[in-house]
Amino acid sequence: MENNESIEFKFSYLALKLLGKNLYSNAWAALSELVANGLDANAKKVYLYIDMRNKRKSIIEVFDDGDGMSFEELRDNYVHIGRNRRLDQENSESVMGRKGIGKLAALYLSRHYYVATKKSENERYIYEMDFSKEKEDSNDEHPEMNIVDEFGCSNSNFLTFDHGTMIRMEDVDLKGYADVSIESLNNVLADFFAIDSIGDREIFLKVITTDSDVNSDFKPVKKETPFRNMVKIVCFDKETYKRIKGTYEGNIYHLPYKKYKEQKYESETEITDGHVEQHFYAIPEKEETKETEETKETEGKETRKGKYGEIRGWIGIHSSIESGTAYKNDKNFKKNKLYNPLKLRVYVRNKLAIDNFLPIINNTQVFVNFIEGEISYDILDDNDFPDIATTSRQNMDENDGRIINLAIDIKREITKLIRKRQKISKEMTEKEQVLNDNSNTKAKEALANNIDRTVEKVTQDSKESSSVNQEEILKYASEIKTTVLKSVQGETLKRKYRIFFSHSRKNKKIIDFFYYLLKRIGVQEDEMFYTSKENRPEIEVKKSLADISKANIIDNNTIMFFYSTKEFLESEYCMFEGGAAWATRTQDDFFITFDEFENIPKYLNFVDEFLLSLNEDSDLISGTKYNGIVQSLNFLIKHINTGREINQEKALKLFEEVDFPDRVQQASGEEPKLDDLILEYWNTYVK
Repeated sequence: MENNESIEFKFSYLALKLLGKNLYSNAWAALSELVANGLDANAKKVYLYIDMRNKRKSIIEVFDDGDGMSFEELRDNYVHIGRNRRLDQENSESVMGRKGIGKLAALYLSRHYYVATKKSENERYIYEMDFSKEKEDSNDEHPEMNIVDEFGCSNSNFLTFDHGTMIRMEDVDLKGYADVSIESLNNVLADFFAIDSIGDREIFLKVITTDSDVNSDFKPVKKETPFRNMVKIVCFDKETYKRIKGTYEGNIYHLPYKKYKEQKYESETEITDGHVEQHFYAIPEKEETKETEETKETEGKETRKGKYGEIRGWIGIHSSIESGTAYKNDKNFKKNKLYNPLKLRVYVRNKLAIDNFLPIINNTQVFVNFIEGEISYDILDDNDFPDIATTSRQNMDENDGRIINLAIDIKREITKLIRKRQKISKEMTEKEQVLNDNSNTKAKEALANNIDRTVEKVTQDSKESSSVNQEEILKYASEIKTTVLKSVQGETLKRKYRIFFSHSRKNKKIIDFFYYLLKRIGVQEDEMFYTSKENRPEIEVKKSLADISKANIIDNNTIMFFYSTKEFLESEYCMFEGGAAWATRTQDDFFITFDEFENIPKYLNFVDEFLLSLNEDSDLISGTKYNGIVQSLNFLIKHINTGREINQEKALKLFEEVDFPDRVQQASGEEPKLDDLILEYWNTYVK
């Protein structure tokens, strides 16, 4: 029995839910798709709001100031899954979407969401989408949106827009999206869209993780490319070259501008016995046919004239991909489980088409994973050619001629970049060896000077004894010095030169003055150990203060700066620090400040030139006090500079002592020219 009645496909709630779930790899990709829908609706501004104070039941709102939708557009277009909006939209060349399935991104995130849209002041609709588990299990074949009067809008300012659309998703499960992944959302959005190329359109982001974030402002999504970590960049078009060169002038990388000759393609549709086949190929370079919309009809064929494909954008190669090193080079370098910048992203119509092109070009060279880039090639998604994007919208058909030709061109440029990186790597290794050799030489010189000082002291002491043969002492001392320097390997020498401030916390004002003044002029925090410093991470991780103090005194080239007071003598830790210094340091490694001379521990050997009487009432206008502070500061700076010289780093400038006026000069009103920085820090931290 024949039945000529046609049969329509039907979609259940479960089928739509499964489609939504399989389109995207993570929540950030789905959110990017919803933002793209707003941009396709001619929005100038798209806002993304995420309230994840309760991560299991997060609320997300994506809203824009775009065209909005009428009832007819909602009925005929929005619920039409798989509709190609380019077929009936003016200026379709600027439309990002093509498949009509991006609206399912909301289903990836939520079972319950609202669509609120406004075409004009008098045309406003709110529809509710309920994809509860019960409906999935019912096999209901008629999924539908239900109109409602109101909904729980978190961003009421959207209601003031003249036109636009909001998608509000409830009970979104964002468990597992930690703070580091939240920080990466800006980068994910900026990568999903060619954010530097979308003209006057803007995307704004607001993420709430605690109650204190509720009143925070939306922040514009910005591109944060770590260009300062790259050693070479190739630009394919003049506009990109100007933008990067103008923004990051003065960095170490080079920006060769290479404009590729536009590759011409032709699409041909052949119809045979009712069967349609689409052929695609590149036109030989010698053929110079201009782009045209005219068609030429032949028997059984309709041939479109060719169109040009032009590569735009940039590709760079990083100097390092180790997170710590790369971050020091450029703080825009961010890498975590949800965001990896080390990709070659391909865009069409300012939207990500291929998440990473590197596997497609099949380059197996060592430094290929140092490559990052953003290129656009709009011919991949031209309206006159077949759609080659995969359903996931994160890749394209690798067998298509356009992809093959693009891979050939890009592989050629990446090979050049890798060769440059290999050359630089060799140069860096050779330079590092020279620096290490110089560092070892300086370290041995420093060790030799220490030995000389020790020998000089022993020789001086021995002169008091007539029974000691001075020539023998000098001979043995010279032999010891030679033997030590020959046997010591450069890498075993201590290269960390530090200052250890030993004091009672009750007397921290004086040490605050020295610590923060030295920090101001360029001494790094890791070059000073200061037990009273605020927010001490060493103490906060419950390490023993005694062990830390011991390591800083014994394991490094550390000089001790004491502030010795009655409270110092009463402190168990201070006594420990003084004892460790006595056992491991010479008298030339101490500088002792004190309030009263009798408060200096008796076991500390010291020389008078490294003593300074100082307290909170000291008057710096006094020449003795001021120049004493300058001498103590310079004692500390010279030690740090020794380490800097060994490590091939820039030395710090010393302070200058001042000639104070005598009584006659004082009577005539002459005043000393004191360093403003010293006075400012003394008055701030001590007075």
